[in-house]
Amino acid sequence: MTSLFEQVLASSKSLTADERARLAHALIASPHQQQDDDAEQQWLAATAQRVGEIEAGYVTAVSWQDIKQQLSKDQSK
Repeated sequence: MTSLFEQVLASSKSLTADERARLAHALIASPHQQQDDDAEQQWLAATAQRVGEIEAGYVTAVSWQDIKQQLSKDQSK
């Protein structure tokens, strides 16, 4: 174990049970944080691309109301 790890472990023993639980949750979730950050960046890029396509007139936006009406028609068939 590294000395930093040992220091953190020793310090964590003075935390309340709730604080230790929150720390444990943060540590368990931390390897997944990078994946979440990457996904967010990908969503932002895809959204910017889609907005650009709409503004350039390459695609036409459809309202949620129109989508719901079309789904209702499709389901009644």
